[in-house]
Amino acid sequence: MEQKLIDSSKYKISMYSLDTRFSDSRTPVNSEFRVTVPTPIKNVMRLRLSSVEIPLVEHVFSIERGNLTFTLSMTQFSPPYNTTVYTVGPIPEGNYTADSLCSAVQLALCQINSNFTVTADPISGFVTIKNSAVEFTIDFNSLITSIASRLTNWGLGYYLGFRSRVVVGTFNNMVYIVTGTSTVSVSPTPYYILELRCPDSIVGLYHRVDKNSYVEGFAKVILRGNSYQIQFDDGSNLLRKEMNFLAPVTVPYFQVRLTDPWGTPVNMLNNDWSLTLEVTEIVNSKTYGELSRTYER
Repeated sequence: MEQKLIDSSKYKISMYSLDTRFSDSRTPVNSEFRVTVPTPIKNVMRLRLSSVEIPLVEHVFSIERGNLTFTLSMTQFSPPYNTTVYTVGPIPEGNYTADSLCSAVQLALCQINSNFTVTADPISGFVTIKNSAVEFTIDFNSLITSIASRLTNWGLGYYLGFRSRVVVGTFNNMVYIVTGTSTVSVSPTPYYILELRCPDSIVGLYHRVDKNSYVEGFAKVILRGNSYQIQFDDGSNLLRKEMNFLAPVTVPYFQVRLTDPWGTPVNMLNNDWSLTLEVTEIVNSKTYGELSRTYER
């Protein structure tokens, strides 16, 4: 909203640019930071997120996402037919293409048994895992319980396009084989949740995670570019990113945090990011009194 569109005798609009490089405090991975204003901003009636500038550096495959490892069981081809269980991986943290992800998984499997091959079909996008000598079973569930309990994104196999958590190699054309039922997923998340405290939590967004829980935040930040590019959210997507208060409030500082769709702080890998907040203040005592009395009713 522009200052000329409102009564300047009653309201004042100011812009506050917040940048991790100039913050008073921040977390080690730079997902959360605080900026204290020189003087507490009194009689604030409205906050709006004007812009966000975020480098998309978070790794799609990482320890935090629990998608670097899985469990492999193999049965001996001859008596006594013992079954041995292995932990496969971890594959290196980072961002992959479909082919490079298959290569990383194949390398991890071949450290256990050299007869494995992992390929992605360039037409269907489905991943196939083969072993030319040994029967195998794969449990793709993450080793992190909270991630394994999810309905989706529950482990490395989900990103490889498998929708069954446990798959068993079937014998076909002289090899044991399993094939995914969905395409490989190596793209970064399409959005982040921005949380804001100043000092109370400003909740204008409720993001459903499952039927029993929500992630609360101030705004949803849309990410349009590729990994390692700066993302600009300037409000052009028309998503509402503001809060109108029922009564005037005082803002001593702004504390912001980025989370992923599950409410986990984003690992910014110590990269800096910034945002702009538009603040509307009451500058007229009569207006302040009228609004306060309305709220008290």
